[in-house]
Amino acid sequence: MSSITYSERIKIETFCELGLSNIQMGVRLNRSPSTISYELSRCQPYQAELAQTDAEYKRSRCGRKTKLSDELKQKILNHLRLSWSPGMIAHEFKLATKSIYNSSIVKLKCNTCSTRPVLYSD
Repeated sequence: MSSITYSERIKIETFCELGLSNIQMGVRLNRSPSTISYELSRCQPYQAELAQTDAEYKRSRCGRKTKLSDELKQKILNHLRLSWSPGMIAHEFKLATKSIYNSSIVKLKCNTCSTRPVLYSD
């Protein structure tokens, strides 16, 4: 099933105030009691807004981490400024070309006349 929504978190907060058990909350929300237990462990006493903030923070931190350190990104940026192609840089640093494009250092300009990489401007 999908993640717990903010409206469900508000209901869980209300159910906590009413003194319902995890099993009773799970039945009413059509969720597993263990899901309710995990949700209640986000903050004590349970507050829907804090739990939502915690869930959003944890969601933002999940996923694959970049292989490029800040130092390596700087070296790549310097080579791009020297007009090296991403392919040449990838070969030099033993990286996949895709890693360079995925790192947000380079953007592709998708015009009909040109597809040359352009430095990303912060």
